[in-house]
Amino acid sequence: MRSLFFVCILCALFVVGCKGTRPQPEEETRQSVRVPDSTIQPAVALPGKTSSYEERQGAFLYGKYCAVCHGQEGKGDGFNAFNLDPRPRDFSDSASMKRLSDGQIIQTISGGGRSVNKSPLMPSYGWTLSRQQILYLADFVRSRSTDF
Repeated sequence: MRSLFFVCILCALFVVGCKGTRPQPEEETRQSVRVPDSTIQPAVALPGKTSSYEERQGAFLYGKYCAVCHGQEGKGDGFNAFNLDPRPRDFSDSASMKRLSDGQIIQTISGGGRSVNKSPLMPSYGWTLSRQQILYLADFVRSRSTDF
Protein backbone atom coordinates (compact mmCIF):
# COMPACT_ATOMS: atom_id res chain seq x y z
CA MET A 1 0.00 0.00 0.00
CA ARG A 2 2.85 2.35 0.85
CA SER A 3 4.61 1.69 -2.44
CA LEU A 4 1.43 2.57 -4.36
CA PHE A 5 1.30 5.88 -2.51
CA PHE A 6 4.91 6.68 -3.45
CA VAL A 7 4.26 5.72 -7.09
CA CYS A 8 1.31 8.13 -7.18
CA ILE A 9 3.42 10.91 -5.65
CA LEU A 10 6.21 10.31 -8.18
CA CYS A 11 3.74 10.36 -11.07
CA ALA A 12 2.24 13.61 -9.83
CA LEU A 13 5.70 15.20 -9.52
CA PHE A 14 6.60 13.99 -13.00
CA VAL A 15 3.44 15.53 -14.50
CA VAL A 16 3.99 18.84 -12.68
CA GLY A 17 7.66 18.91 -13.72
CA CYS A 18 6.86 18.23 -17.38
CA LYS A 19 4.19 20.90 -17.56
CA GLY A 20 6.73 23.69 -17.16
CA THR A 21 9.11 22.40 -19.86
CA ARG A 22 6.69 22.29 -22.79
CA PRO A 23 5.27 25.52 -24.26
CA GLN A 24 1.51 25.76 -24.09
CA PRO A 25 -0.47 26.21 -27.34
CA GLU A 26 -1.34 29.84 -26.45
CA GLU A 27 2.34 30.69 -26.01
CA GLU A 28 3.23 29.07 -29.34
CA THR A 29 0.51 31.07 -31.10
CA ARG A 30 1.56 34.36 -29.54
CA GLN A 31 5.20 33.79 -30.45
CA SER A 32 4.43 32.88 -34.05
CA VAL A 33 2.25 35.97 -34.58
CA ARG A 34 4.84 38.52 -33.48
CA VAL A 35 6.11 40.61 -36.35
CA PRO A 36 9.09 42.93 -36.03
CA ASP A 37 8.14 46.57 -36.60
CA SER A 38 10.57 46.85 -39.51
CA THR A 39 8.59 44.34 -41.58
CA ILE A 40 5.17 45.97 -41.11
CA GLN A 41 3.97 47.34 -44.42
CA PRO A 42 1.03 49.68 -45.04
CA ALA A 43 -2.24 48.05 -46.07
CA VAL A 44 -1.92 49.94 -49.34
CA ALA A 45 1.56 50.90 -50.47
CA LEU A 46 1.62 54.54 -51.50
CA PRO A 47 4.13 55.25 -54.26
CA GLY A 48 6.96 57.58 -53.35
CA LYS A 49 5.82 58.11 -49.77
CA THR A 50 7.85 57.03 -46.77
CA SER A 51 5.85 55.99 -43.75
CA SER A 52 6.45 56.98 -40.16
CA TYR A 53 6.31 54.48 -37.34
CA GLU A 54 2.78 55.63 -36.45
CA GLU A 55 1.55 55.24 -40.03
CA ARG A 56 3.03 51.75 -40.27
CA GLN A 57 1.38 50.75 -37.01
CA GLY A 58 -1.97 52.13 -38.15
CA ALA A 59 -1.66 50.34 -41.49
CA PHE A 60 -0.78 47.06 -39.80
CA LEU A 61 -3.73 47.29 -37.38
CA TYR A 62 -6.08 48.31 -40.18
CA GLY A 63 -5.00 45.34 -42.28
CA LYS A 64 -5.46 42.99 -39.35
CA TYR A 65 -8.78 44.20 -37.96
CA CYS A 66 -10.57 46.44 -40.49
CA ALA A 67 -9.69 45.54 -44.07
CA VAL A 68 -11.84 42.40 -44.12
CA CYS A 69 -14.96 44.62 -44.04
CA HIS A 70 -13.78 48.10 -45.07
CA GLY A 71 -11.40 46.89 -47.82
CA GLN A 72 -7.67 47.41 -48.31
CA GLU A 73 -8.22 50.91 -49.67
CA GLY A 74 -10.98 51.80 -47.20
CA LYS A 75 -13.75 51.92 -49.79
CA GLY A 76 -16.16 49.71 -47.82
CA ASP A 77 -15.66 46.82 -50.24
CA GLY A 78 -13.79 44.28 -48.13
CA PHE A 79 -14.17 40.54 -48.45
CA ASN A 80 -16.89 40.40 -45.79
CA ALA A 81 -18.69 43.62 -46.82
CA PHE A 82 -21.14 41.81 -49.06
CA ASN A 83 -22.44 39.84 -46.09
CA LEU A 84 -23.23 42.97 -44.07
CA ASP A 85 -26.31 45.16 -44.05
CA PRO A 86 -25.69 48.06 -43.73
CA ARG A 87 -22.46 48.05 -45.71
CA PRO A 88 -19.25 49.27 -44.03
CA ARG A 89 -18.35 52.96 -44.27
CA ASP A 90 -16.31 54.17 -47.26
CA PHE A 91 -13.31 55.97 -45.73
CA SER A 92 -12.27 57.36 -49.11
CA ASP A 93 -15.43 59.53 -49.25
CA SER A 94 -13.91 62.78 -48.01
CA ALA A 95 -17.29 64.55 -47.66
CA SER A 96 -18.62 62.02 -45.14
CA MET A 97 -15.27 61.72 -43.37
CA LYS A 98 -15.09 65.52 -42.86
CA ARG A 99 -18.36 65.34 -40.92
CA LEU A 100 -16.77 62.95 -38.41
CA SER A 101 -14.67 64.29 -35.57
CA ASP A 102 -11.56 62.44 -34.43
CA GLY A 103 -13.42 61.69 -31.20
CA GLN A 104 -16.24 59.99 -33.12
CA ILE A 105 -13.76 57.81 -35.03
CA ILE A 106 -11.99 56.85 -31.80
CA GLN A 107 -15.31 56.11 -30.08
CA THR A 108 -16.45 53.95 -33.01
CA ILE A 109 -13.24 51.91 -32.92
CA SER A 110 -13.30 51.59 -29.12
CA GLY A 111 -16.99 50.91 -28.57
CA GLY A 112 -18.08 49.54 -31.94
CA GLY A 113 -20.89 50.75 -34.17
CA ARG A 114 -23.50 50.38 -31.47
CA SER A 115 -21.72 52.95 -29.28
CA VAL A 116 -22.31 55.69 -31.89
CA ASN A 117 -25.81 54.56 -32.94
CA LYS A 118 -24.54 52.94 -36.12
CA SER A 119 -24.40 49.32 -37.22
CA PRO A 120 -24.20 46.85 -34.32
CA LEU A 121 -22.26 44.59 -36.70
CA MET A 122 -19.12 46.70 -36.22
CA PRO A 123 -17.29 45.12 -33.27
CA SER A 124 -15.73 47.09 -30.44
CA TYR A 125 -11.96 46.96 -30.09
CA GLY A 126 -11.65 48.80 -26.77
CA TRP A 127 -10.72 45.56 -24.99
CA THR A 128 -8.57 44.25 -27.84
CA LEU A 129 -6.41 47.26 -28.64
CA SER A 130 -4.54 49.64 -26.37
CA ARG A 131 -5.44 53.33 -26.34
CA GLN A 132 -2.30 54.10 -28.35
CA GLN A 133 -3.16 51.45 -30.97
CA ILE A 134 -6.66 52.92 -31.31
CA LEU A 135 -5.10 56.35 -31.93
CA TYR A 136 -2.78 54.90 -34.61
CA LEU A 137 -5.76 53.23 -36.23
CA ALA A 138 -7.94 56.37 -36.08
CA ASP A 139 -5.19 58.43 -37.74
CA PHE A 140 -4.81 55.81 -40.46
CA VAL A 141 -8.57 55.70 -41.09
CA ARG A 142 -8.63 59.50 -41.29
CA SER A 143 -5.78 59.44 -43.81
CA ARG A 144 -7.77 57.20 -46.18
CA SER A 145 -10.00 60.13 -47.20
CA THR A 146 -7.07 62.36 -48.17
CA ASP A 147 -4.88 59.75 -49.88
CA PHE A 148 -7.39 58.62 -52.48
